[in-house]
Amino acid sequence: MSTTTTTTTAPKTKPPASEESKVEADAYVHYHDGGVPGKRRILTGADARPTFTELPRIDMRRMFSSSLADRQELAGEIGAACRDVGFFFAVNHGVDDAVLDSTFEAMEKFFDLPTEVKMETHNKKSAKFRGYEAFLEGRLDPSTRGDLKEGFLMGEDATDPEQARPLTPSTSTPRNQWPTHPSATFFRPAIYAYYTAMLTFSKQLLSIFALALELPEDYFSAISTYPMTNVRAVHYPPQTRDADVGIGAHTDFCWFTLVVQSATARPALEVLNGNGVWVPVVVPEPHAFVVNIGDFLKLVTGGTWQSTVHRVRNMGGEERYSVPFFFSPNEDGRVAVLERFRTRGQTYDEITVGEYFQKRLDIDRTTHLDKGPEKTKAGGTY
Repeated sequence: MSTTTTTTTAPKTKPPASEESKVEADAYVHYHDGGVPGKRRILTGADARPTFTELPRIDMRRMFSSSLADRQELAGEIGAACRDVGFFFAVNHGVDDAVLDSTFEAMEKFFDLPTEVKMETHNKKSAKFRGYEAFLEGRLDPSTRGDLKEGFLMGEDATDPEQARPLTPSTSTPRNQWPTHPSATFFRPAIYAYYTAMLTFSKQLLSIFALALELPEDYFSAISTYPMTNVRAVHYPPQTRDADVGIGAHTDFCWFTLVVQSATARPALEVLNGNGVWVPVVVPEPHAFVVNIGDFLKLVTGGTWQSTVHRVRNMGGEERYSVPFFFSPNEDGRVAVLERFRTRGQTYDEITVGEYFQKRLDIDRTTHLDKGPEKTKAGGTY
């Protein structure tokens, strides 16, 4: 959930000798991090430094152990992954395979519906950007024709009875959009089964993150009672042009993200390492969660934990489906750098979660193209 990627090099024409020292003769990867444009030099040969070349695989069964020592051991592994990579695979996570299978079945069925049925919930009708996003409507990399994907976004909504959230003046307006056409009514219960399972897992995982930071397990509970949450169901068709991108390079604005993806022979998700090299995410086993740290955990750790840049390029010739779950603190929660990560004499501000989230959402909105429904079919005329 964020913005752009391009790769640039220094000019091919050599400048005059007097100007040569002013030219960056290096290649860079460009992206957005926390909504701010950034770049990373591509390091090769003697300039390359130690960094990750694959994602760690972590067995989550210890999360459910009654032994604090077991949970602390797990937290140590997760903390190292968050510090060194910002991503890891969560296996043996306890979420029912049947729920995950039915979620993907529902996604494939929904995205196969006629465009006019999906466009009933077009996200431009929603103040929170919820609902359906058509092919190429997003353009996170301005050098491309648009993000080659379609998606459906839902999230926290006190007016949805499935969430059992308290109605307040600030939460009494509906945020989600759900299709009402008879051919699409299957979608809401399927997505909510996934939502409920991932919310339960996320709250347990948050306690492990607290342990990894040498904090009490319930340290973050007070600001995560009614967390901001999103499920984004995404369909990536096969890319036939190298210039295309499924979604551009970005970081996530949340506590953390859990991603379950359909199996494809060639990985599509890629993670940027410290040398500016894209590392393909090779899922070790079916239904493994890809977990990545978002901006809020990077913030509270003073940048010690990595909110790592990633992108999707579906070049393997297969349809790909992905369903990330984004977990954030309460909308009115306030977060700041933890004391143990502060530098003496430096001033630190608190950030209101909902305000930061809205700023990042507004950035995403500016990347959307003004296209009509007639231009939304993948493989058609754009």
